[in-house]
Amino acid sequence: MVYILLCVIAVISLLGGSQAYKELDWWQTSLIYQVYPLSFKDSDGDGYGDLNGIYQKLDYVKEIGVDVIWIQPFYKSPMLDNGYDVADYKSVGPLFGTIEDFKKLLKGVHDRGMKLIMDFVPNHSSDQCEWFKLSLKGIEPYKDFYVYRDAKKLNDTHSTYPNNWRSIFGGPAWTWREERKQYSFNQFSSKQPDLNYYSPHLRREMTNVLRYWMDMGVDGFRIDATKHLVEADHFRDEPVLPGVQTVNDYYTLNHTYTVNQPGSYELVKSWSALLKEYSQKDGQTRLVAVEDYNKPETLMRYFGDETHPGAHIPFNFLPLLFFSFKSNSTVIEKVIRAWTDVFPEGYYNWVLENHDNPRMSTKFNPESVDMLNAFILLLPGVATIYYGSELGLEDIKTRPDQRRDPQNAGGRTGPTVTRDASRGPMLWDDTTNAGFTTAKKPWLPVNPNYYRKNVKNQKENPISHLNVFKRLTKLRKTPVIQHGDFHTFMHGDWVYIFTRSLETETVAVLMNLGSETEEVCAKNSASTLPDTMFVYTSSIQSGIQEGSKVSTRNVDGTGCPRLRPFSTLVLNTSQGTAATYSIFAMFLTLFTRYIW
Repeated sequence: MVYILLCVIAVISLLGGSQAYKELDWWQTSLIYQVYPLSFKDSDGDGYGDLNGIYQKLDYVKEIGVDVIWIQPFYKSPMLDNGYDVADYKSVGPLFGTIEDFKKLLKGVHDRGMKLIMDFVPNHSSDQCEWFKLSLKGIEPYKDFYVYRDAKKLNDTHSTYPNNWRSIFGGPAWTWREERKQYSFNQFSSKQPDLNYYSPHLRREMTNVLRYWMDMGVDGFRIDATKHLVEADHFRDEPVLPGVQTVNDYYTLNHTYTVNQPGSYELVKSWSALLKEYSQKDGQTRLVAVEDYNKPETLMRYFGDETHPGAHIPFNFLPLLFFSFKSNSTVIEKVIRAWTDVFPEGYYNWVLENHDNPRMSTKFNPESVDMLNAFILLLPGVATIYYGSELGLEDIKTRPDQRRDPQNAGGRTGPTVTRDASRGPMLWDDTTNAGFTTAKKPWLPVNPNYYRKNVKNQKENPISHLNVFKRLTKLRKTPVIQHGDFHTFMHGDWVYIFTRSLETETVAVLMNLGSETEEVCAKNSASTLPDTMFVYTSSIQSGIQEGSKVSTRNVDGTGCPRLRPFSTLVLNTSQGTAATYSIFAMFLTLFTRYIW
């Protein structure tokens, strides 16, 4: 035993590992992989992805370097909003499998050393939920589980909606319920009535829902639509935005009474306190992540303190919202600084894609895949990746008869506006339907480029988006990325550079955001870089080989690397760093698990 311990100390010494790093919680450097279950893998041939399909692909997810799998709603649901209309919060929808399938999946995730977080959808339920049916009948305690209001009388014969509040999905936010002779409130679809958190009975019931899944071993939750949870209880009309003549759209109002109310933050903190109870029981943090498309200063309100814990991650959607093919280095810098100037170090996180927005390979440029993956994976903090980002999946095109998103992207109109575009089936191989399903017709059409962009082909091709991604995730797990200093540099209008440094090691990420080839002498901006560095990895279209030595400044006419449009170079001060640290990490894991 002593001999083995001395060997470990010797390896640490050889790697320069005497530095004591600040201890980070598991989630603070995690790579979260967002799985849209309908589109990931169909295990039973019905054309729809399911829980067993995810289970079948766990080894792949582990292999690409994922720490946390986030699975979107798989509750029992009429599926009018693809699972975000929950009919039963304590069951699995038959389309996805059974509760036993989920337990098997959860165990499979944990057996592979990963964690699993679920989507929690607390703002509204389906109108098919038993709670809502009982509330319509006025049965206690369900009578007040939802938000109801009497009609506003105009005169003795006419009445109208309780106020001017509007639905995000279009139309008034009020639906007449004949059973109660009242209107119910819905910020989304009329089929998704809003829950009433002024009811202590509802709060208790939702706490029980969280306990149900936590007792099963879930590692945390992503809480959906948190800014909409609580509304002002005075129900006054919301102010009309300046210059608006007619209130006919959600975006014509200033939502001072329906979003970001104090009660919403208090509610998130109460759930965070519950998860902290579980964390203290088993000594492992249970993650609370919240969805709120908002500015960082507002998102800070989700944080708590030691006595009143809050969310760990208010998702950072700034890259998702503001990155496009028009983004120059000034835009990138503003997006990064908007977050890092407000949030404390250790609470950074970055999101580029999700199920409600276009994929970056479509929105930015198909050639930008490796550049954007290097960006999100090598920044400090949490990275959230949408399934298929590692392959460079692009949006699909759906004919009107193929549409499955009934809300049509939040009520917006247009022949190409649909959230279906970013929800296409995962591309596993070059067989029929990309190996996603054995059914003739998958629930959404498979992208016709599946014959070349699939997992199987990219695995076998050393110069592929997938293999670049895997090299990046290996580097991500090294001390220089998990603990290193972070600096950014605008190298002209269309070249952006950031560095990660720890002791004698530095990683530099060079990004060409423009449509012209650029010669990049990185030391002109990042003056502390050495004169030469090694290429750790690069975009598949870069034409620059991994392991090659490049100059960071033009010395004696030697020239600097020329970056092709939308390409990236990841440079390191040493060769083989990731592999060395990976071997050490594996050795240390085996030592602590099986010997110590």
